[in-house]
Amino acid sequence: MWYWIVMFILIAGSIGMLGVSFRSIKKNKAMADAQADRGGRRRRRRADEDEDEDDYNMPLRQRRRPEAEEIEEPPRRQRKKRRQWKIILEDIDSWDKYSFTFYETVGIGRGKDGSMYEKYLPIIGDGRVSKIHCAIIHRGDKLYLKDEGSRNGTYLNGERIDRPIVIQRDDIIGVGETRLEIQRILRESE
Repeated sequence: MWYWIVMFILIAGSIGMLGVSFRSIKKNKAMADAQADRGGRRRRRRADEDEDEDDYNMPLRQRRRPEAEEIEEPPRRQRKKRRQWKIILEDIDSWDKYSFTFYETVGIGRGKDGSMYEKYLPIIGDGRVSKIHCAIIHRGDKLYLKDEGSRNGTYLNGERIDRPIVIQRDDIIGVGETRLEIQRILRESE
């Protein structure tokens, strides 16, 4: 008998917690949407107020009436959008998969600190890998593999590289005893 009572209490409590969680998620989302809407209006309103203050401080005869073209928002300057890359690597021997989404660089090495890179893949079990071994870098519309002065060299498809070289799908990167196959390279569309 006690078993069923405890089970009922646990189930009712779980359902209640789920309901509260869903309600708070929905409320937070609604608040975030409302703040985003208000933030855009405030920026526009402040710019309009600055213009109104300038007109207010001028004598009446010098004030001008805004024309229809001025009332509309001016076109925003087009900034060049940084595009993200996604690369999926697979260790051929252990079948471990690594996925990175980045803008500029992915470092590969034995060290634990890859703070100089946007993303970092630590290869800890291989003693032939340098602390900072190589990097995948973005230049133009391509990704390049670059050796970072490693002691044992970096290999692409079995050939040692001495300068940045373009990488593509199905290439095999050799660092120490570890071989990483490039499964996919994806680029964010414009």
